[in-house]
Amino acid sequence: MQSEIAENLRFSASVVKERVDTFLFTQVEDMRVWRMLQVMQDIRVGDVDKRISNTLSALRAGQQNTYEALICTDGAGRIIAASDPALIGTTMPQISNWKNLSGTKLKDVSIARMKQADGRVVVLRTAIPDAFRHGVIGNLFVLVKWDAIEDLLDNAVRGGPRSLLLLGADGRVLGASNPLRHHLLPHLRLQQWPVPATGTTSYIHDGSAIGYGSLLVGAAASAGDEQFNRLGWHILMVEPTSVAFRPVWNLLWGMLLLLLLTLMLGVWIASRLAGKIAQPIVNLTEFTRRFRQGNEALPEVPATTMTEVAELFGAYVAMIEALDRSRENLVRAGKLAVIGEMAAVMAHEIRTPMSIVRSSAQLLERQPAHGDEERELIGFILSETERLNRLVTMLLECARPKPPDFRPHDLHSIIDSVINLIASRAETAEVTVERDLEARAVMFNCDREQMMQVLLNLVLNALEMVQRGGKIAVSTWLESGALWLSVADDGPGVPLPIREHIFDPFFTRRQGGIGLGLTVVQQIVHAHGGEIGVTDSSWGGAAFNVRFDTNIDR
Repeated sequence: MQSEIAENLRFSASVVKERVDTFLFTQVEDMRVWRMLQVMQDIRVGDVDKRISNTLSALRAGQQNTYEALICTDGAGRIIAASDPALIGTTMPQISNWKNLSGTKLKDVSIARMKQADGRVVVLRTAIPDAFRHGVIGNLFVLVKWDAIEDLLDNAVRGGPRSLLLLGADGRVLGASNPLRHHLLPHLRLQQWPVPATGTTSYIHDGSAIGYGSLLVGAAASAGDEQFNRLGWHILMVEPTSVAFRPVWNLLWGMLLLLLLTLMLGVWIASRLAGKIAQPIVNLTEFTRRFRQGNEALPEVPATTMTEVAELFGAYVAMIEALDRSRENLVRAGKLAVIGEMAAVMAHEIRTPMSIVRSSAQLLERQPAHGDEERELIGFILSETERLNRLVTMLLECARPKPPDFRPHDLHSIIDSVINLIASRAETAEVTVERDLEARAVMFNCDREQMMQVLLNLVLNALEMVQRGGKIAVSTWLESGALWLSVADDGPGVPLPIREHIFDPFFTRRQGGIGLGLTVVQQIVHAHGGEIGVTDSSWGGAAFNVRFDTNIDR
């Protein structure tokens, strides 16, 4: 825990150090911009119209909490312009402790500290270049309030038990956060405190020199880079060990109290559980007995607070639902078996005489002596025998589905073929058939004829349901490794109560339908390793969505 707190102090000191460096760098960058202003060239004529002074006053007005004054001097050090008019005409005080800030990208920028009657300031100096020939025409001085730097320290530790110290290269305390700076002795030095030459560190140290006992210390050195030379300043973030470790002791006492409460709660729960454990078992027994009595509806699951018994109830209900699904599958299998028997009989008993009837009708149709009424009757015979032939064919396909002949096919090409087949019928019905296909081609291992049969059935069903001027959309997309195929329309949709029966044999909503089209579609989809379902379309009609998890050739 101590190492974690010390690491946090070290990191926080590094963050504050970066803030101080960034603050100074911002002021230096502002200076470098200001010195290049065209108005600065008025130094040549002594700023007779005071344009520089007005400019400096405006710049300081925007940041009065940061700048004490902005000053321009000529080559002799005489103040030509200043944000404070009282300084104009005086001489800039002599400062001996200048330190060069210039890195490889900063030229002619220096920093020094200066004490005034009303406080301390950080003085930044840079030369003002001559815009018309080589050389300089004066200097720009920016007096940054020391309070602005100390405000950075205060804001970094506001409301917390930690304090900050700003040390110079000689170990002298240059500044500190509140309330520590009001208790520091003048010219206090902390040379014996370990500070890193570069980077950061953390340690425990005696804090008697600043009025504390044992301290945890995080230290960070002002780093140099291509922008700044290193200032030699150090940031120390300190926290008394008594305060830093107080949460640890609080946590320890809290854990002991929690352990005691847990033991007491365990004894109470054990005594209560012993009296209640039998009741959920009795409820489960009664639940099972009610269902075994042959009630068609699933009995209400008794409420229980025991997780294990609740899981047992859930498993029992899931088993009952699985049995119901198995029963439905058996019923469906029975229907298909009946279809198989019917198909075998009908194929033998109907197709042969039906072929004779159709052939006879075709021969009669070729006779030229028939009138309109006779030709109409012959047309009825041909259309009805054709319908009977489709019925027998569909029964055979449903009862004895042909195994798919899997080969790679472009699913989009199949969709285009189907849409072209029904184009004239859609045009006659004034129905728009739209395509919304995956951008890239989808190679799909499938039986082309069977997939065309699936699409034809779905699109023709949609054509039967939509009104004139309606819309049908055929869409494909790839999602999570699965291929989706959808046929949607803006018809009346499929009501929720009949969606679970829509694929059952002989279930139909169309007058004259036999209810085997969607059954065949579902069989083909299952044979291709897919699933089909029906939902509402975005237009409010029906959307038949087919999902294939396999057979996608990537």
